[in-house]
Amino acid sequence: MEQIKNRLKGMGMTESTITTYSSILNAFFQHIKKVTNITIEEVNNYLDYLIIYKNYSTRSRNLASKIIKFYFREFLNQELQIKKSKEDRAIPKICEDSEFSTILSVTSNIKHRLCLLLMRYSGLRRWEVIRVIKHHIQEDGRLFIKGGKGKKDRYTIIPPQILEQLKSFISLLPSENPYVFQGQRGGYYSKRTPQAILNNAFKKLRWHRSRWFGCHALRHACTIHWIDDVKIDFDQVSKMLGHSVGRTTQIYTQCRKLKLIESISKYKEITCLIH
Repeated sequence: MEQIKNRLKGMGMTESTITTYSSILNAFFQHIKKVTNITIEEVNNYLDYLIIYKNYSTRSRNLASKIIKFYFREFLNQELQIKKSKEDRAIPKICEDSEFSTILSVTSNIKHRLCLLLMRYSGLRRWEVIRVIKHHIQEDGRLFIKGGKGKKDRYTIIPPQILEQLKSFISLLPSENPYVFQGQRGGYYSKRTPQAILNNAFKKLRWHRSRWFGCHALRHACTIHWIDDVKIDFDQVSKMLGHSVGRTTQIYTQCRKLKLIESISKYKEITCLIH
């Protein structure tokens, strides 16, 4: 596994990606009990096993397939031909405005509130928000994101109201730590903290588990807000989110509210024709 990790590091993969690849390949090797002379039949049987016995989603199965193909290509010098399973196309979860207001109402800690606000109105991922650096916040409201997903740098925006709160909060922080969301032992927040903040709010509100959602739902809501309310150009939205291709941003726009009530009301116009 050490050789695989070193190859991934040499390819510039992030630590989280290396962890994912290592975990999936390790499980694969343990199941087939070897690392060489692997047949296509053994690979297909393993992928079927993930779906049938491990209850993997088709998306997780496809991820395992992708990583196994990587191993074959990079370490066994073979191109593996495996059919991709058809994935479910569920509508991504979005945090509605009313839900977000309710969550903020039970989140009294200013640091926790700012963490949620930046994910909701600046479109930051949970591991990006914990690494926001003080001097990356510009006076004009731009926020520089260093080394986002895929190690891409980008700019996003901070609404004026949130920017003022951030400035006031930062003025109270120790100057020696460059991060806005500082950990108790220095450095920055744990990557689990943003989700823990949300979960604590859900518990205070006594929401059923079925109503809970992840931090990415805030990023989804930000995308829709930028496109529908702020009227920002779609290509610019993609850049602020750190998407390399617009197709990824389009996945987020599946969350857009269909104007169903408005559409139903239009049927009143044909009532006279029916009667």
